[in-house]
Amino acid sequence: MRIVVVGATGLIGRAVVRAGLEAGVDIVGLGRHDCDVTRDREAALRAHRPDAVIFCAAATNVDAAGNGTRAVNVDAPGAWSRQVATWLLSSNFVFDGWGPHAPSATPRPCNTYAAQKVEAERLVLAAGGHVVRVGWVHGPGGKTFASTLPSRLARGETVRAISDVLVQPTRAVDVARALVLLPRGVTHLVGNADTTWYGYASALAARLGGKVEPVRLADFGLDPRPRDARLWPATLPGWHEGIEEGIPR
Repeated sequence: MRIVVVGATGLIGRAVVRAGLEAGVDIVGLGRHDCDVTRDREAALRAHRPDAVIFCAAATNVDAAGNGTRAVNVDAPGAWSRQVATWLLSSNFVFDGWGPHAPSATPRPCNTYAAQKVEAERLVLAAGGHVVRVGWVHGPGGKTFASTLPSRLARGETVRAISDVLVQPTRAVDVARALVLLPRGVTHLVGNADTTWYGYASALAARLGGKVEPVRLADFGLDPRPRDARLWPATLPGWHEGIEEGIPR
């Protein structure tokens, strides 16, 4: 069985390709320069003849989501899923309100990015594909808050961290090892322990040094964000274990 990963230069895409190779899977990673998912679908399918596609490509800047991101976030996964068995990487952002949210819960998006993810999920599922929701993922080389936190603390930077939203920090490698097994239906892949970004950053600062300042979500002036987008079931290792990844050996 051959798996093609599109969006393979992103944090999770890279981790999925590595996990597949380690597990002996016939897996091919295509980054944005190898395959523009909005226009190179037919060529990629002819060249690689996959039995399954893991769709990690996305425009993930929540505050920049709009008509310009629809082609990548909605139209592309819908089109791929109509031609090949597709596993769509989706987001905990599809939920607002109070969690934790089960796979069967009705999505309730609170911003444009989340609404696009909800629409993409519906298209993929309608075509017989599968959805994997993740959240708060971090790992080496990533651009997420938790990914960049160790280096910021090591530089002595004062880090502002949200203290009034619960999160489930999750290592990319743990997501990848579960995702490469191609779970069917709608699956949640998150760490099994809650904290806040302030709690997470404070725990890392206690190991690395640095200063962490608690702030409220509202203080950042961002587009609307879910107040509680925790997912259930939470089956991956919790953040206490994952935080060790950010500590230099």
